[in-house]
Amino acid sequence: MNRHRPERARRGWAACAAVAALTTLAAACSSSSGTAAPATSAKLVAGTYGAANGSLSSLTWDLPYGEPNTVDPPNTAFYSSSLIAANLCDPLLRLSPNYSISPNLATYRQPSPLTLVFSLRPGVKFWDGSPVTAADVVWSLQHSASPATAVAFLYANVKSITATGPLQVTVTFKKPDSLFLFEMATFVGMVQEKRFAEHAGTKLGSAAGKIMCSGPYELTSWAPGSGMTLTANPHYWNPAGRAHAHTVHIEFTTDSTSIAQALIAGQLDGAYEISPATIPRLQNASSGKLIFGAPSQLYLTLNVVNPTGPLASLDVRKALFMTINRAALATAAYHGAAIPNWTQMNVGSWKNGSWPAAAQKIFATAYAGFERQEKSWGTPAAFAAAKQLAAKAGYHGQPIVLATLAGDATLAQVAGLIQGWAREAGLNVQIKPLQPLAYSNASYNAKYRVGLDLLLGTTFNNAPSPLEPTGLAYSPGNPYNYTNYNNPKVTADIAAAHTTVNLVQQARLLTAAQAIYEPAYNAQTLVQFDEIMFLKNGLGGATTSFAYMNEPSLAVIGKAK
Repeated sequence: MNRHRPERARRGWAACAAVAALTTLAAACSSSSGTAAPATSAKLVAGTYGAANGSLSSLTWDLPYGEPNTVDPPNTAFYSSSLIAANLCDPLLRLSPNYSISPNLATYRQPSPLTLVFSLRPGVKFWDGSPVTAADVVWSLQHSASPATAVAFLYANVKSITATGPLQVTVTFKKPDSLFLFEMATFVGMVQEKRFAEHAGTKLGSAAGKIMCSGPYELTSWAPGSGMTLTANPHYWNPAGRAHAHTVHIEFTTDSTSIAQALIAGQLDGAYEISPATIPRLQNASSGKLIFGAPSQLYLTLNVVNPTGPLASLDVRKALFMTINRAALATAAYHGAAIPNWTQMNVGSWKNGSWPAAAQKIFATAYAGFERQEKSWGTPAAFAAAKQLAAKAGYHGQPIVLATLAGDATLAQVAGLIQGWAREAGLNVQIKPLQPLAYSNASYNAKYRVGLDLLLGTTFNNAPSPLEPTGLAYSPGNPYNYTNYNNPKVTADIAAAHTTVNLVQQARLLTAAQAIYEPAYNAQTLVQFDEIMFLKNGLGGATTSFAYMNEPSLAVIGKAK
Protein backbone atom coordinates (compact mmCIF):
# COMPACT_ATOMS: atom_id res chain seq x y z
CA MET A 1 0.00 0.00 0.00
CA ASN A 2 1.33 3.43 -0.90
CA ARG A 3 0.83 5.75 2.04
CA HIS A 4 2.56 9.01 2.74
CA ARG A 5 2.41 11.18 5.79
CA PRO A 6 -0.08 14.05 5.90
CA GLU A 7 1.79 17.33 6.00
CA ARG A 8 1.79 19.34 9.19
CA ALA A 9 -1.26 21.60 8.96
CA ARG A 10 -0.93 25.35 9.36
CA ARG A 11 -3.69 25.90 11.91
CA GLY A 12 -2.34 24.06 14.91
CA TRP A 13 -3.08 20.48 13.97
CA ALA A 14 -0.18 18.10 14.50
CA ALA A 15 0.53 15.70 11.68
CA CYS A 16 0.35 12.00 12.45
CA ALA A 17 3.17 9.69 11.42
CA ALA A 18 1.96 6.27 10.38
CA VAL A 19 4.32 3.31 10.47
CA ALA A 20 2.81 0.31 8.69
CA ALA A 21 4.04 -3.25 8.45
CA LEU A 22 2.38 -5.81 6.21
CA THR A 23 -0.40 -6.58 8.66
CA THR A 24 0.00 -4.15 11.55
CA LEU A 25 -0.48 -0.42 11.77
CA ALA A 26 1.01 1.30 14.78
CA ALA A 27 0.89 5.05 15.02
CA ALA A 28 0.74 7.81 17.58
CA CYS A 29 0.15 11.52 17.39
CA SER A 30 -1.20 14.33 19.50
CA SER A 31 -2.29 17.93 19.05
CA SER A 32 -3.23 20.91 21.08
CA SER A 33 -6.85 20.23 20.13
CA GLY A 34 -6.84 16.79 21.71
CA THR A 35 -7.03 14.93 18.40
CA ALA A 36 -6.73 11.22 19.11
CA ALA A 37 -4.15 8.95 17.54
CA PRO A 38 -4.91 6.33 14.94
CA ALA A 39 -5.81 2.97 16.42
CA THR A 40 -2.72 1.26 17.77
CA SER A 41 -4.47 -2.12 17.77
CA ALA A 42 -5.91 -1.89 14.26
CA LYS A 43 -4.80 -4.17 11.47
CA LEU A 44 -3.76 -2.91 8.03
CA VAL A 45 -4.85 -5.81 5.87
CA ALA A 46 -4.62 -6.17 2.10
CA GLY A 47 -7.27 -8.56 0.82
CA THR A 48 -8.87 -10.75 3.46
CA TYR A 49 -8.91 -10.88 7.26
CA GLY A 50 -8.67 -14.40 8.61
CA ALA A 51 -10.54 -17.37 7.17
CA ALA A 52 -14.12 -18.62 7.39
CA ASN A 53 -14.12 -22.28 8.38
CA GLY A 54 -17.63 -22.78 9.67
CA SER A 55 -21.26 -21.79 9.23
CA LEU A 56 -23.27 -19.34 11.31
CA SER A 57 -26.95 -19.28 12.15
CA SER A 58 -27.07 -15.50 11.78
CA LEU A 59 -25.02 -12.37 11.23
CA THR A 60 -26.04 -8.87 12.32
CA TRP A 61 -24.55 -6.10 10.21
CA ASP A 62 -25.00 -2.33 10.14
CA LEU A 63 -25.05 0.16 7.24
CA PRO A 64 -23.52 3.36 8.69
CA TYR A 65 -24.81 5.39 5.74
CA GLY A 66 -28.35 4.26 6.39
CA GLU A 67 -31.13 2.59 4.48
CA PRO A 68 -30.69 1.84 0.77
CA ASN A 69 -32.72 4.03 -1.53
CA THR A 70 -33.01 1.09 -3.96
CA VAL A 71 -31.52 -2.35 -4.59
CA ASP A 72 -32.14 -2.20 -8.35
CA PRO A 73 -28.51 -2.78 -9.41
CA PRO A 74 -27.86 -0.08 -12.04
CA ASN A 75 -29.17 2.57 -9.63
CA THR A 76 -27.11 1.42 -6.63
CA ALA A 77 -24.27 3.92 -6.98
CA PHE A 78 -24.90 4.78 -3.32
CA TYR A 79 -22.90 2.95 -0.65
CA SER A 80 -25.70 1.15 1.23
CA SER A 81 -27.58 0.18 -1.91
CA SER A 82 -24.46 -1.16 -3.62
CA LEU A 83 -23.42 -3.35 -0.68
CA ILE A 84 -26.83 -5.00 -0.48
CA ALA A 85 -27.17 -5.50 -4.25
CA ALA A 86 -23.74 -7.18 -4.35
CA ASN A 87 -24.98 -9.85 -1.94
CA LEU A 88 -28.21 -10.45 -3.84
CA CYS A 89 -27.34 -10.27 -7.52
CA ASP A 90 -24.61 -11.88 -9.61
CA PRO A 91 -22.68 -9.83 -12.17
CA LEU A 92 -21.59 -11.48 -15.39
CA LEU A 93 -17.95 -11.33 -14.30
CA ARG A 94 -16.23 -11.30 -10.90
CA LEU A 95 -13.91 -8.63 -9.49
CA SER A 96 -11.25 -9.90 -7.08
CA PRO A 97 -9.82 -7.90 -4.15
CA ASN A 98 -6.80 -7.01 -6.32
CA TYR A 99 -9.18 -5.74 -9.05
CA SER A 100 -8.49 -8.55 -11.52
CA ILE A 101 -11.43 -9.92 -13.56
CA SER A 102 -12.54 -13.55 -13.82
CA PRO A 103 -15.63 -15.40 -15.11
CA ASN A 104 -18.72 -15.50 -12.92
CA LEU A 105 -22.19 -16.00 -14.41
CA ALA A 106 -20.48 -16.05 -17.77
CA THR A 107 -17.23 -16.52 -19.59
CA TYR A 108 -16.36 -14.09 -22.35
CA ARG A 109 -14.41 -13.71 -25.55
CA GLN A 110 -13.74 -10.67 -27.69
CA PRO A 111 -13.35 -11.70 -31.33
CA SER A 112 -12.86 -8.06 -32.36
CA PRO A 113 -12.58 -4.64 -30.67
CA LEU A 114 -16.25 -4.04 -31.53
CA THR A 115 -17.68 -7.40 -30.46
CA LEU A 116 -17.96 -9.00 -27.01
CA VAL A 117 -19.55 -12.43 -26.52
CA PHE A 118 -20.76 -13.72 -23.14
CA SER A 119 -21.47 -17.44 -22.68
CA LEU A 120 -23.66 -18.15 -19.64
CA ARG A 121 -23.09 -21.02 -17.25
CA PRO A 122 -25.75 -23.70 -17.75
CA GLY A 123 -28.00 -24.64 -14.85
CA VAL A 124 -27.92 -21.31 -12.97
CA LYS A 125 -31.30 -20.43 -11.43
CA PHE A 126 -32.94 -17.42 -9.87
CA TRP A 127 -34.27 -17.68 -6.31
CA ASP A 128 -37.70 -18.70 -7.65
CA GLY A 129 -36.19 -21.66 -9.52
CA SER A 130 -36.43 -20.12 -13.01
CA PRO A 131 -33.32 -20.60 -15.18
CA VAL A 132 -31.05 -17.66 -15.97
CA THR A 133 -31.27 -17.20 -19.74
CA ALA A 134 -29.80 -14.98 -22.41
CA ALA A 135 -33.10 -13.08 -22.47
CA ASP A 136 -32.65 -12.15 -18.79
CA VAL A 137 -29.12 -10.91 -19.48
CA VAL A 138 -30.23 -8.86 -22.48
CA TRP A 139 -33.03 -7.26 -20.43
CA SER A 140 -30.66 -6.53 -17.52
CA LEU A 141 -27.99 -4.87 -19.65
CA GLN A 142 -30.56 -2.89 -21.63
CA HIS A 143 -32.12 -1.81 -18.33
CA SER A 144 -28.69 -0.61 -17.14
CA ALA A 145 -28.26 1.27 -20.41
CA SER A 146 -31.59 3.09 -20.17
CA PRO A 147 -31.23 6.88 -19.76
CA ALA A 148 -32.98 6.85 -16.38
CA THR A 149 -30.17 4.94 -14.64
CA ALA A 150 -27.05 6.34 -12.98
CA VAL A 151 -24.75 4.27 -15.20
CA ALA A 152 -26.22 4.89 -18.65
CA PHE A 153 -23.11 6.80 -19.73
CA LEU A 154 -21.10 3.58 -19.43
CA TYR A 155 -23.13 2.20 -22.35
CA ALA A 156 -22.54 5.23 -24.60
CA ASN A 157 -20.44 3.20 -27.06
CA VAL A 158 -22.78 0.19 -27.18
CA LYS A 159 -24.55 -0.40 -30.50
CA SER A 160 -26.60 -3.48 -29.67
CA ILE A 161 -27.18 -6.15 -27.01
CA THR A 162 -28.70 -9.31 -28.42
CA ALA A 163 -29.30 -12.94 -27.53
CA THR A 164 -27.34 -15.01 -30.05
CA GLY A 165 -28.23 -18.31 -28.41
CA PRO A 166 -30.18 -19.60 -25.37
CA LEU A 167 -27.10 -19.04 -23.21
CA GLN A 168 -25.18 -16.53 -25.33
CA VAL A 169 -25.32 -12.74 -25.45
CA THR A 170 -23.41 -10.61 -27.93
CA VAL A 171 -22.65 -6.93 -27.33
CA THR A 172 -21.56 -4.86 -30.33
CA PHE A 173 -19.99 -1.43 -30.09
CA LYS A 174 -20.05 1.70 -32.23
CA LYS A 175 -16.53 2.40 -31.01
CA PRO A 176 -14.07 0.44 -28.85
CA ASP A 177 -14.71 0.86 -25.12
CA SER A 178 -11.89 0.56 -22.59
CA LEU A 179 -14.09 0.39 -19.48
CA PHE A 180 -17.11 -1.70 -20.43
CA LEU A 181 -15.68 -5.16 -19.72
CA PHE A 182 -14.46 -4.10 -16.27
CA GLU A 183 -17.89 -2.70 -15.41
CA MET A 184 -19.46 -6.09 -16.17
CA ALA A 185 -17.88 -7.20 -12.89
CA THR A 186 -19.74 -4.48 -10.93
CA PHE A 187 -23.40 -3.60 -10.33
CA VAL A 188 -23.42 -2.30 -13.91
CA GLY A 189 -23.35 -5.91 -15.15
CA MET A 190 -25.67 -7.59 -12.62
CA VAL A 191 -28.41 -9.88 -13.91
CA GLN A 192 -32.07 -9.84 -12.86
CA GLU A 193 -35.03 -11.96 -13.94
CA LYS A 194 -36.77 -10.23 -16.82
CA ARG A 195 -40.29 -11.53 -16.03
CA PHE A 196 -40.14 -10.46 -12.37
CA ALA A 197 -38.68 -7.03 -13.18
CA GLU A 198 -41.27 -6.23 -15.82
CA HIS A 199 -44.06 -7.21 -13.41
CA ALA A 200 -42.57 -5.02 -10.63
CA GLY A 201 -42.46 -2.02 -12.96
CA THR A 202 -41.65 1.27 -11.23
CA LYS A 203 -41.51 -0.51 -7.84
CA LEU A 204 -38.50 -2.60 -8.90
CA GLY A 205 -35.76 -2.42 -6.28
CA SER A 206 -37.96 -0.84 -3.61
CA ALA A 207 -39.21 -2.34 -0.37
CA ALA A 208 -42.58 -2.88 -2.06
CA GLY A 209 -41.29 -4.32 -5.33
CA LYS A 210 -38.01 -6.00 -4.35
CA ILE A 211 -35.96 -7.84 -7.02
CA MET A 212 -35.34 -11.37 -8.32
CA CYS A 213 -31.70 -12.42 -8.70
CA SER A 214 -29.48 -15.50 -8.45
CA GLY A 215 -27.01 -14.46 -5.74
CA PRO A 216 -26.02 -16.22 -2.50
CA TYR A 217 -28.61 -14.28 -0.50
CA GLU A 218 -32.30 -13.61 -1.12
CA LEU A 219 -33.97 -10.43 0.15
CA THR A 220 -36.75 -11.94 2.30
CA SER A 221 -37.92 -8.85 4.19
CA TRP A 222 -37.45 -5.09 4.12
CA ALA A 223 -39.12 -2.93 6.76
CA PRO A 224 -38.56 0.70 5.68
CA GLY A 225 -36.85 2.69 8.38
CA SER A 226 -36.14 -0.43 10.44
CA GLY A 227 -34.07 -3.11 8.72
CA MET A 228 -33.70 -5.91 6.19
CA THR A 229 -33.37 -9.68 6.37
CA LEU A 230 -31.29 -11.66 3.89
CA THR A 231 -31.64 -15.44 3.78
CA ALA A 232 -29.03 -17.79 2.32
CA ASN A 233 -29.81 -19.30 -1.07
CA PRO A 234 -29.40 -23.07 -0.44
CA HIS A 235 -29.27 -23.79 -4.17
CA TYR A 236 -26.64 -21.22 -5.07
CA TRP A 237 -24.94 -22.29 -8.29
CA ASN A 238 -21.41 -21.87 -6.93
CA PRO A 239 -20.92 -24.27 -3.97
CA ALA A 240 -17.68 -22.53 -3.02
CA GLY A 241 -19.53 -19.21 -2.82
CA ARG A 242 -22.49 -20.28 -0.74
CA ALA A 243 -23.21 -18.08 2.25
CA HIS A 244 -21.73 -19.09 5.61
CA ALA A 245 -24.42 -17.27 7.61
CA HIS A 246 -27.95 -18.62 7.15
CA THR A 247 -29.55 -15.27 7.95
CA VAL A 248 -28.21 -11.72 7.85
CA HIS A 249 -30.01 -9.01 9.79
CA ILE A 250 -29.27 -5.59 8.30
CA GLU A 251 -29.60 -2.53 10.50
CA PHE A 252 -29.78 1.09 9.33
CA THR A 253 -28.26 2.87 12.35
CA THR A 254 -26.27 5.94 11.27
CA ASP A 255 -25.47 7.43 14.66
CA SER A 256 -21.72 6.84 15.08
CA THR A 257 -21.87 6.69 18.87
CA SER A 258 -24.66 4.11 18.83
CA ILE A 259 -22.84 1.98 16.25
CA ALA A 260 -19.62 2.00 18.29
CA GLN A 261 -21.47 1.06 21.46
CA ALA A 262 -23.27 -1.82 19.72
CA LEU A 263 -19.97 -3.13 18.34
CA ILE A 264 -18.27 -2.90 21.73
CA ALA A 265 -21.20 -4.67 23.39
CA GLY A 266 -21.21 -7.42 20.76
CA GLN A 267 -24.74 -6.57 19.61
CA LEU A 268 -23.43 -6.06 16.07
CA ASP A 269 -21.15 -8.56 14.34
CA GLY A 270 -19.56 -5.88 12.23
CA ALA A 271 -19.78 -3.00 9.79
CA TYR A 272 -17.87 -1.47 6.95
CA GLU A 273 -17.33 2.30 6.69
CA ILE A 274 -16.77 2.77 10.41
CA SER A 275 -16.72 6.47 11.24
CA PRO A 276 -13.11 7.53 11.94
CA ALA A 277 -14.45 9.59 14.83
CA THR A 278 -15.02 6.31 16.70
CA ILE A 279 -11.48 4.96 16.22
CA PRO A 280 -10.40 5.99 19.75
CA ARG A 281 -13.37 4.09 21.24
CA LEU A 282 -12.98 0.96 19.11
CA GLN A 283 -9.21 0.59 19.01
CA ASN A 284 -9.04 -1.40 22.24
CA ALA A 285 -12.47 -3.07 22.15
CA SER A 286 -12.36 -6.59 23.57
CA SER A 287 -15.34 -7.67 21.45
CA GLY A 288 -13.59 -7.60 18.09
CA LYS A 289 -10.99 -6.09 15.78
CA LEU A 290 -10.79 -2.67 14.17
CA ILE A 291 -9.28 -3.22 10.72
CA PHE A 292 -7.74 -0.76 8.27
CA GLY A 293 -8.00 -2.20 4.76
CA ALA A 294 -6.14 -1.57 1.54
CA PRO A 295 -6.31 -0.75 -1.31
CA SER A 296 -9.00 1.92 -1.08
CA GLN A 297 -11.14 3.72 -3.61
CA LEU A 298 -12.92 5.75 -0.92
CA TYR A 299 -12.84 9.52 -0.69
CA LEU A 300 -14.60 12.55 0.74
CA THR A 301 -16.19 14.99 -1.68
CA LEU A 302 -17.79 18.39 -1.35
CA ASN A 303 -20.21 19.01 -4.21
CA VAL A 304 -21.93 22.19 -5.31
CA VAL A 305 -25.51 21.03 -5.89
CA ASN A 306 -27.32 24.27 -6.70
CA PRO A 307 -26.40 25.85 -10.06
CA THR A 308 -28.19 29.02 -8.97
CA GLY A 309 -28.14 30.68 -5.55
CA PRO A 310 -25.05 32.09 -3.80
CA LEU A 311 -22.68 29.55 -5.40
CA ALA A 312 -23.76 30.33 -8.97
CA SER A 313 -20.72 32.62 -9.10
CA LEU A 314 -17.44 30.90 -10.02
CA ASP A 315 -15.52 33.28 -7.77
CA VAL A 316 -17.70 32.52 -4.74
CA ARG A 317 -17.27 28.79 -5.34
CA LYS A 318 -13.50 29.21 -5.57
CA ALA A 319 -13.47 31.39 -2.46
CA LEU A 320 -15.24 28.67 -0.50
CA PHE A 321 -12.78 25.95 -1.52
CA MET A 322 -9.87 28.29 -0.77
CA THR A 323 -10.83 28.26 2.90
CA ILE A 324 -10.57 24.48 3.34
CA ASN A 325 -7.42 23.03 4.93
CA ARG A 326 -7.28 19.48 3.57
CA ALA A 327 -4.26 18.35 5.55
CA ALA A 328 -6.05 19.38 8.73
CA LEU A 329 -9.11 17.37 7.70
CA ALA A 330 -7.02 14.26 7.11
CA THR A 331 -5.41 14.54 10.54
CA ALA A 332 -8.19 15.94 12.71
CA ALA A 333 -11.27 14.19 11.33
CA TYR A 334 -9.72 10.95 10.07
CA HIS A 335 -7.17 10.28 12.82
CA GLY A 336 -4.35 9.71 10.34
CA ALA A 337 -6.25 7.11 8.29
CA ALA A 338 -6.45 9.53 5.35
CA ILE A 339 -4.34 11.69 3.08
CA PRO A 340 -5.26 15.08 1.59
CA ASN A 341 -6.35 15.10 -2.03
CA TRP A 342 -5.89 18.14 -4.28
CA THR A 343 -8.19 17.48 -7.25
CA GLN A 344 -11.64 16.06 -7.83
CA MET A 345 -9.91 13.11 -9.51
CA ASN A 346 -8.94 11.17 -6.39
CA VAL A 347 -5.33 10.03 -6.38
CA GLY A 348 -6.23 6.38 -5.85
CA SER A 349 -8.07 6.26 -9.16
CA TRP A 350 -4.81 6.55 -11.11
CA LYS A 351 -2.06 5.73 -8.61
CA ASN A 352 -2.58 1.98 -8.74
CA GLY A 353 -1.38 -1.08 -10.58
CA SER A 354 -3.97 -0.73 -13.33
CA TRP A 355 -2.00 2.13 -14.91
CA PRO A 356 1.48 1.88 -16.48
CA ALA A 357 4.24 4.12 -15.14
CA ALA A 358 4.09 6.46 -18.17
CA ALA A 359 0.37 7.10 -17.62
CA GLN A 360 0.84 7.59 -13.87
CA LYS A 361 3.51 10.17 -14.62
CA ILE A 362 1.06 12.18 -16.73
CA PHE A 363 -1.55 12.09 -13.96
CA ALA A 364 1.05 12.92 -11.30
CA THR A 365 2.39 15.93 -13.22
CA ALA A 366 -1.10 17.40 -13.57
CA TYR A 367 -1.89 16.62 -9.93
CA ALA A 368 1.29 18.33 -8.72
CA GLY A 369 0.24 21.56 -10.41
CA PHE A 370 -3.05 21.67 -8.52
CA GLU A 371 -1.32 20.66 -5.28
CA ARG A 372 1.15 23.57 -5.56
CA GLN A 373 -1.76 25.98 -5.89
CA GLU A 374 -4.01 24.55 -3.22
CA LYS A 375 -1.60 23.57 -0.43
CA SER A 376 -1.68 27.19 0.73
CA TRP A 377 -5.46 27.18 1.05
CA GLY A 378 -6.97 27.16 4.52
CA THR A 379 -4.39 29.66 5.84
CA PRO A 380 -4.91 33.25 7.07
CA ALA A 381 -3.58 34.57 3.76
CA ALA A 382 -6.03 32.37 1.86
CA PHE A 383 -8.92 33.52 4.07
CA ALA A 384 -8.14 37.13 3.27
CA ALA A 385 -7.87 36.47 -0.47
CA ALA A 386 -11.09 34.42 -0.45
CA LYS A 387 -12.98 37.16 1.40
CA GLN A 388 -11.88 39.73 -1.16
CA LEU A 389 -12.73 37.44 -4.10
CA ALA A 390 -16.23 36.68 -2.79
CA ALA A 391 -17.02 40.31 -2.02
CA LYS A 392 -15.90 41.38 -5.48
CA ALA A 393 -18.30 38.76 -6.91
CA GLY A 394 -21.22 40.31 -5.02
CA TYR A 395 -21.41 37.98 -2.04
CA HIS A 396 -22.63 39.69 1.13
CA GLY A 397 -23.42 37.04 3.70
CA GLN A 398 -26.14 35.06 1.94
CA PRO A 399 -26.67 31.64 3.61
CA ILE A 400 -24.86 28.73 1.95
CA VAL A 401 -26.62 25.52 3.02
CA LEU A 402 -24.35 22.49 3.44
CA ALA A 403 -26.11 19.12 3.73
CA THR A 404 -24.56 16.19 5.57
CA LEU A 405 -25.66 12.83 6.98
CA ALA A 406 -27.35 13.09 10.37
CA GLY A 407 -25.63 11.05 13.07
CA ASP A 408 -22.29 10.58 11.31
CA ALA A 409 -19.76 12.03 13.75
CA THR A 410 -16.95 12.32 11.21
CA LEU A 411 -19.03 14.15 8.62
CA ALA A 412 -20.38 16.39 11.38
CA GLN A 413 -16.83 17.25 12.41
CA VAL A 414 -15.80 17.90 8.81
CA ALA A 415 -18.86 20.09 8.25
CA GLY A 416 -18.07 22.04 11.39
CA LEU A 417 -14.48 22.65 10.31
CA ILE A 418 -15.62 23.79 6.85
CA GLN A 419 -18.17 26.09 8.43
CA GLY A 420 -15.55 27.63 10.75
CA TRP A 421 -12.99 28.14 8.02
CA ALA A 422 -15.61 29.68 5.71
CA ARG A 423 -16.57 32.11 8.47
CA GLU A 424 -12.96 33.36 8.49
CA ALA A 425 -13.55 34.56 4.92
CA GLY A 426 -16.98 36.04 5.62
CA LEU A 427 -18.87 33.11 4.08
CA ASN A 428 -22.07 32.13 5.89
CA VAL A 429 -22.19 28.33 5.72
CA GLN A 430 -25.18 26.76 7.46
CA ILE A 431 -25.12 23.01 8.22
CA LYS A 432 -28.24 20.94 7.52
CA PRO A 433 -28.09 17.30 8.71
CA LEU A 434 -30.33 15.03 6.61
CA GLN A 435 -31.87 11.79 7.80
CA PRO A 436 -30.48 8.72 5.99
CA LEU A 437 -33.18 8.25 3.35
CA ALA A 438 -33.38 11.97 2.61
CA TYR A 439 -29.59 12.05 2.34
CA SER A 440 -29.40 9.12 -0.09
CA ASN A 441 -32.23 10.59 -2.16
CA ALA A 442 -30.48 13.95 -2.29
CA SER A 443 -27.36 12.26 -3.64
CA TYR A 444 -29.28 11.02 -6.68
CA ASN A 445 -32.44 13.06 -7.32
CA ALA A 446 -32.46 16.84 -7.88
CA LYS A 447 -35.93 17.33 -6.39
CA TYR A 448 -34.56 16.29 -3.00
CA ARG A 449 -31.80 18.91 -3.18
CA VAL A 450 -34.13 21.92 -3.24
CA GLY A 451 -32.87 24.43 -0.67
CA LEU A 452 -29.37 22.93 -0.57
CA ASP A 453 -26.19 24.47 -1.95
CA LEU A 454 -23.53 21.92 -0.95
CA LEU A 455 -23.56 18.17 -0.35
CA LEU A 456 -20.82 16.62 1.77
CA GLY A 457 -20.27 12.90 1.63
CA THR A 458 -18.19 9.81 1.14
CA THR A 459 -18.10 8.30 -2.32
CA PHE A 460 -16.26 5.55 -4.14
CA ASN A 461 -15.08 4.14 -7.44
CA ASN A 462 -15.94 0.65 -8.64
CA ALA A 463 -13.22 0.77 -11.26
CA PRO A 464 -9.70 1.94 -10.29
CA SER A 465 -9.89 4.49 -13.10
CA PRO A 466 -10.73 8.21 -13.37
CA LEU A 467 -13.00 7.38 -16.31
CA GLU A 468 -15.77 6.32 -13.96
CA PRO A 469 -15.97 9.31 -11.57
CA THR A 470 -15.34 11.91 -14.28
CA GLY A 471 -18.05 10.34 -16.43
CA LEU A 472 -20.50 10.43 -13.54
CA ALA A 473 -19.75 14.03 -12.63
CA TYR A 474 -19.37 15.66 -16.05
CA SER A 475 -21.56 13.74 -18.51
CA PRO A 476 -24.46 16.01 -19.52
CA GLY A 477 -27.72 14.66 -18.12
CA ASN A 478 -26.15 12.30 -15.59
CA PRO A 479 -27.92 12.45 -12.20
CA TYR A 480 -24.55 12.94 -10.48
CA ASN A 481 -23.77 16.00 -12.61
CA TYR A 482 -25.26 18.21 -9.92
CA THR A 483 -24.64 21.60 -11.58
CA ASN A 484 -25.59 20.53 -15.11
CA TYR A 485 -22.01 21.10 -16.20
CA ASN A 486 -21.69 20.87 -19.98
CA ASN A 487 -18.40 21.69 -21.65
CA PRO A 488 -18.09 20.24 -25.19
CA LYS A 489 -14.31 19.80 -24.92
CA VAL A 490 -14.57 17.97 -21.59
CA THR A 491 -17.35 15.75 -22.92
CA ALA A 492 -15.34 14.98 -26.05
CA ASP A 493 -12.14 14.19 -24.13
CA ILE A 494 -13.92 11.84 -21.72
CA ALA A 495 -15.69 10.12 -24.62
CA ALA A 496 -12.39 9.74 -26.50
CA ALA A 497 -10.72 8.30 -23.40
CA HIS A 498 -13.47 5.68 -23.24
CA THR A 499 -12.77 4.56 -26.78
CA THR A 500 -9.00 4.17 -26.60
CA VAL A 501 -7.29 1.14 -25.08
CA ASN A 502 -3.99 3.03 -25.00
CA LEU A 503 -3.71 3.94 -21.32
CA VAL A 504 -1.08 6.63 -21.89
CA GLN A 505 -3.38 8.32 -24.38
CA GLN A 506 -6.25 7.93 -21.91
CA ALA A 507 -4.20 9.75 -19.29
CA ARG A 508 -3.50 12.60 -21.73
CA LEU A 509 -7.18 12.96 -22.58
CA LEU A 510 -8.36 12.79 -18.98
CA THR A 511 -5.85 15.36 -17.74
CA ALA A 512 -6.77 17.64 -20.65
CA ALA A 513 -10.39 17.47 -19.47
CA GLN A 514 -9.24 17.98 -15.88
CA ALA A 515 -7.47 21.20 -16.80
CA ILE A 516 -10.86 22.59 -17.87
CA TYR A 517 -13.30 21.26 -15.26
CA GLU A 518 -11.16 21.70 -12.14
CA PRO A 519 -11.12 25.53 -12.34
CA ALA A 520 -14.93 25.50 -12.50
CA TYR A 521 -14.96 24.43 -8.81
CA ASN A 522 -18.18 22.44 -9.04
CA ALA A 523 -16.81 19.75 -6.73
CA GLN A 524 -13.62 18.74 -4.99
CA THR A 525 -12.28 15.55 -3.47
CA LEU A 526 -10.89 16.68 -0.12
CA VAL A 527 -9.28 13.54 1.30
CA GLN A 528 -8.78 9.90 0.37
CA PHE A 529 -8.93 7.35 3.19
CA ASP A 530 -8.48 3.73 4.11
CA GLU A 531 -11.30 1.24 4.38
CA ILE A 532 -12.15 1.04 8.09
CA MET A 533 -14.17 -1.93 9.31
CA PHE A 534 -14.90 -3.76 12.54
CA LEU A 535 -15.31 -7.54 12.86
CA LYS A 536 -16.46 -9.41 15.94
CA ASN A 537 -14.15 -11.96 17.53
CA GLY A 538 -14.67 -15.48 16.25
CA LEU A 539 -15.44 -14.39 12.69
CA GLY A 540 -13.19 -14.53 9.63
CA GLY A 541 -13.04 -14.38 5.86
CA ALA A 542 -13.99 -10.70 5.55
CA THR A 543 -12.74 -8.81 2.52
CA THR A 544 -10.90 -5.77 3.84
CA SER A 545 -10.22 -3.80 0.66
CA PHE A 546 -12.94 -1.73 -0.95
CA ALA A 547 -13.31 -4.50 -3.52
CA TYR A 548 -15.82 -5.93 -1.02
CA MET A 549 -18.36 -3.62 -2.67
CA ASN A 550 -18.26 -5.70 -5.85
CA GLU A 551 -18.54 -9.13 -4.28
CA PRO A 552 -20.99 -10.88 -1.94
CA SER A 553 -19.04 -9.58 1.04
CA LEU A 554 -21.46 -10.80 3.70
CA ALA A 555 -21.61 -14.32 2.27
CA VAL A 556 -17.86 -14.84 2.70
CA ILE A 557 -17.91 -14.10 6.44
CA GLY A 558 -18.14 -17.18 8.64
CA LYS A 559 -17.00 -18.76 11.86
CA ALA A 560 -13.23 -18.62 12.24
CA LYS A 561 -11.06 -21.36 13.69
